[in-house]
Amino acid sequence: MAFQELTDNIHNVSQKVQDFVTSTAEFYKLRLFKSGMKGAISLVNLLVFGSIFLFVLLFFSIGAALWIGIELESPYAGFLIVGAFYGIATLFLVIFGMKIIERRLILKFSKLLMDEDNNSVDPKSIAEQEVSDFANTVTTEQTR
Repeated sequence: MAFQELTDNIHNVSQKVQDFVTSTAEFYKLRLFKSGMKGAISLVNLLVFGSIFLFVLLFFSIGAALWIGIELESPYAGFLIVGAFYGIATLFLVIFGMKIIERRLILKFSKLLMDEDNNSVDPKSIAEQEVSDFANTVTTEQTR
């Protein structure tokens, strides 16, 4: 009779381990899917809003270049001045802004990839709960 209980307990342990491995794999699949979708949504938002911003910037730049050209009575001067402005802005961005941009991107994408939900399920806590449930079951069966 004791041998049968031991066999049953070993079978229960192996079943619990299989269930734990399966649930852990499913958890990480869902977490990977969630992180991937957050990244894809961020990329689509960046492309949509970035392209709209570039069109607005393009039209304002053309308007400013034409206005400066009319004021200076030289159509080329307006476009050269606007082009020089963007060149200087790019130079300042390369010199001073690369670290700031890099830091912001790392923070943004690390927040996207990390699971920040308060109600997220931790596989370690699930495993501890299952082990404690199993230990309680074994203890109750041994006291019988």
